[in-house]
Amino acid sequence: MRVRPNQTEPRPLISTRALVIIIVAVGAAVLCAAAPRAAIPIGVGVGVVTLLAQIVRD
Repeated sequence: MRVRPNQTEPRPLISTRALVIIIVAVGAAVLCAAAPRAAIPIGVGVGVVTLLAQIVRD
């Protein structure tokens, strides 16, 4: 059961989950630029991390 947040408190600009996904995506982009041959495995890894983050949310 989710507890409703107090409406008077400001909401964060970005959630922790979204921040993790963004950091992983940026890291993957840097790795793909440095090692183009590893782009597909890195893409699969990012997909797995994104799916896990979605599952944890639910």
